Amino acid sequence: MSKALPLSLGAAGAGGVGLGAAGLYHLNNGSQTPEVTFSTKYDKALISFNSDDAIWTSKLSALETQSSIPKNQNLIKAKNEKKSGNEDTAKASLKAGCKEIYAKSVDDKEAFSDFKNFCSKHYSNLIGSSQLITSDSDLNNKWDTFKGKTDANLSGEFLKIHTDKKGSQTEPQDWKQLVFAECQKLSSSIFEGEVKGYQEFCTKQ
Repeated sequence: MSKALPLSLGAAGAGGVGLGAAGLYHLNNGSQTPEVTFSTKYDKALISFNSDDAIWTSKLSALETQSSIPKNQNLIKAKNEKKSGNEDTAKASLKAGCKEIYAKSVDDKEAFSDFKNFCSKHYSNLIGSSQLITSDSDLNNKWDTFKGKTDANLSGEFLKIHTDKKGSQTEPQDWKQLVFAECQKLSSSIFEGEVKGYQEFCTKQ
């Protein structure tokens, strides 16, 4: 019968996100098999408990306004506290819930929903003072700039769009729609590392 074995690996994540354990290990037929936690798989997306206050504020606002009910009990508590006007206690409850979620297995589907929506950095949280573009018209007059990029300047879907369209002698009619769709997708996605082209083409001053 399998027994859970705690393995302390120190603090997980950067910027003060300390969990005391980076993962759980289970004994299966005499061998140790690692169970991947949110703190290990999504280490770049962890929100620091010691800073990142603006991000915590935005997550708390999302928690208050979203109609869906979180699964984690501390997040439910935070949602109710925020609606009652108790901002500081709500934020403390949110952090407590996220700390619990960071230590859970990524296979936990209920925890994943809470993690994605309320406990992780999204690409849109990391644009500094810039603003997200709101329509493909924000990409007007940027075709020459986009076309002139090299493979080293772009990654992911932006690189694919560039590869498909750069040979066109005139501005393709759909390149803006394709780039804007990818911008929207990334903006609400868990941050997993730089996507080259996102900051330049998905934001504006």
